[in-house]
Amino acid sequence: MRKTMSMLLVGMLVSLLALSSVLAEESGITVGKGTLKIGGILQAGYTYNLEDDMGNDSFWLKRVRFLFWGTIIPDKVKYFVQLDHAGGVSALDYKAQFFYIEKTEIAVGRFLPNFTLYMPYSTAKLELINYPMTTTKFAVWRQCGLQVTTKPSEYVNFTGGIFNGGDIPNNTSDNNDAKDFLLRADIMPPVDQVKLHFGGYAWLGYALPTYTYDDGSYLGTGTGSSALVTLTFPDETLKRNRFGGFGMADYTKDEMTFRARGEFLMATTETLTGINFSEDVSSTDQIAYFGQASVQPNKHVEVLARYEAYDPDTDTDDDGISAVTGGVNYYMDGTNAMIYLNYIHYMFQAENQDAYGVVQAQVQITF
Repeated sequence: MRKTMSMLLVGMLVSLLALSSVLAEESGITVGKGTLKIGGILQAGYTYNLEDDMGNDSFWLKRVRFLFWGTIIPDKVKYFVQLDHAGGVSALDYKAQFFYIEKTEIAVGRFLPNFTLYMPYSTAKLELINYPMTTTKFAVWRQCGLQVTTKPSEYVNFTGGIFNGGDIPNNTSDNNDAKDFLLRADIMPPVDQVKLHFGGYAWLGYALPTYTYDDGSYLGTGTGSSALVTLTFPDETLKRNRFGGFGMADYTKDEMTFRARGEFLMATTETLTGINFSEDVSSTDQIAYFGQASVQPNKHVEVLARYEAYDPDTDTDDDGISAVTGGVNYYMDGTNAMIYLNYIHYMFQAENQDAYGVVQAQVQITF
């Protein structure tokens, strides 16, 4: 009798757990107030350098991220939190989202602004392992601030934001009173069989001027210097402006999908080159761009190619860098379980810097 009761209790417990799992999957996890859903992005890989002097071949852990999101007031107040545990626990994002204005989202907190094509993308949805140079060279990454996105129609949306400043990427506070401003417009024109998306953006930024120099007061004997002095000008600012545009196109016929991506970004960055702010401000113009295409003949395999370039100073002829990337993605279950394989060939304008190649592989699990 005791054995029978034990088996019944075990059976009831298993049934309750199974039922709870089904309910949680259908309606999300219910918490003290509102709803909570949990997701994750897990990425690990390997880099092989084709030239021995370019670094060590290495396995690496790229991202171990856990995402939490939900609703506090239905259709009115939502939230999003992202943590990264690769190399330590870090709170990447916290975003409170308000929808009290029709067709408009007001986001407050620390998050990725809608700047460049790929910066606001989930890292689980990147088609190649690495971001393009339009993002890696100019991204402001996570910013504390406020962003408003309104979508007056299904074909257009506009974004405006105010943030601490791109001179401190991934910031939690600011180093001056000036704030950075974001303006963006997205257009999704209706075209039969083709999904089109175009956009343009402007980041109007301001940086705190600093200048470090040796004042000659070091009297020791060694090769090091302890006489470095850093000047700041708290009542002044330097400009960090970025302007760009992008285009995307997806065309699907039967099981085959063709994709194209492109972006161009130009920037003006001011720096302080001396101790006199009124006279020693220098301005540098920079550009970056990329073009990318892919074909996916079925739901499991995609072949990709990207060309990208970056010029850190358009007035200098031998400082540019470009790269060609070829990639193959194998989707076991979409982006939830997939393998990336990329070959990247880097090229340099400088005569004393040789081109080199890198092979990278990455395994991704998302849930």
